[in-house]
Amino acid sequence: MLFVIGGKILSHLMRVKEELLEQIPDYIFGGLEFSSDGVLIADSNANVLYINPAYEEISGLKRSDILGENLKKLLEEKAFNESASLKVLETKQSISLIHRYISGRTALTTAAPIYNAQKEIIGVICNTRNIEGLNKLKKELEKANLIKQHYSQELQLLRKEHFSAKGLIYKSEAMKETLKLASTAAKFDSTILITGESGTGKEVLSSFIYQNSNRKDKPFIRVNCAAIPKELFESELFGYMPGSFTGASNSGKAGMFELANTGTILLDEVGELTMPIQSKLLRVIQEKEVFRIGGTKPIKLDVRIIASTNRNLLEEIKNNSFREDLYFRLNVFPITIPPLRKRLEDIPEMIHYFMKNLNSKYNKNVITSEELIDALVKYSWPGNVRELQNIVEYMFIMNERDVIGFEQLPDKILNEHVLMDGYKHAEENKGKLEFLMGVYEKIILESALSKHTSLRKAAKALGINPSTLSRKIKKYDIGS
Repeated sequence: MLFVIGGKILSHLMRVKEELLEQIPDYIFGGLEFSSDGVLIADSNANVLYINPAYEEISGLKRSDILGENLKKLLEEKAFNESASLKVLETKQSISLIHRYISGRTALTTAAPIYNAQKEIIGVICNTRNIEGLNKLKKELEKANLIKQHYSQELQLLRKEHFSAKGLIYKSEAMKETLKLASTAAKFDSTILITGESGTGKEVLSSFIYQNSNRKDKPFIRVNCAAIPKELFESELFGYMPGSFTGASNSGKAGMFELANTGTILLDEVGELTMPIQSKLLRVIQEKEVFRIGGTKPIKLDVRIIASTNRNLLEEIKNNSFREDLYFRLNVFPITIPPLRKRLEDIPEMIHYFMKNLNSKYNKNVITSEELIDALVKYSWPGNVRELQNIVEYMFIMNERDVIGFEQLPDKILNEHVLMDGYKHAEENKGKLEFLMGVYEKIILESALSKHTSLRKAAKALGINPSTLSRKIKKYDIGS
């Protein structure tokens, strides 16, 4: 053995080695000395032959006091409340117990018999592990299980066809890819440029990125570049010192970038910035510092920038209305949100989401008809998600029944729907104008009849006689 210990201990170790040499190789003893688990070895008569330093620490028993002693005597002296080693010698089977030692510690003890070549028990080896260590492992295991559970829930969520993320409602593959990009970008501090038509949800997507970033507990400052007068933009964005200009506050004012320091700033509609402001913004991004108006000392910044626009900035560059160098500074990680007309499968999901919110807000239980949803899916949506949300709210307000039907459609959607259906049927009937007009007239009549409770009221709304309306109902076989 390569380490040196007291004479009495060494003699006992030699005795162990003489009796158990074939069963416990020399290098094992070396390892036991450095094990964090307590180890006790006793002979077949229950005399203690060996304990390691960890056993001393856990049990509170010293080597000099326990080596050579009999386990039965130690049990009588209350060194521990029960002995796993004694039970092994009695039953000739391995056993696990909870031991309480004079040290006050509670430990899990596992003991097993040691056999010679003739299958005779020549001793017992006992492994003792501090319960405190097990509790720590238990907590780590519980933590790992919680993490596993969290990722399992995340995986289930991603597998669903419908997904909602802080106002982002979608089912389409196009939006799944967009959200995947946004989730990736959120983990880094790189500047993001979000492009898309008005009403597609650029601000909502920027909030999603912020909420999933490591700056989510820091400031999130939204700047609507289109809403700030150009003469005030510099002071709003960069701040000013006291008395810098007529009307300036005597205490000065921090700009949006200062307010966003350590957090995130959203430059919404960044394409609306004037060329002089673009130049100053470029410097702020490059130098990571800002000068207040009237100030001479730079203010260091740590700000994550998200910019958004509904403009084609490459075209703006060609027209000399947007700086190319600023564009490349902003366009580090580009994300484009597809228009609603290119992700029609999202429309029913959004309608249900908006209706759910409205029903909850006004304590109602209104639903939409399938016919209505079909018509909304066919609409071109120039105003995208914002227009859809507004129209759903309008129909919800105007509706007086439990179901919002086709008749509640605003005229602009109804007219487009009529024309689309008319053209479709006209093509099937060789484009006859008479047929096209008939389709158009039938849909108008059906709409009027569904809106009014009587034939007379419907005729009055259409500006025709009730008898004329009756003939047309018969002609187009309406209501049969």
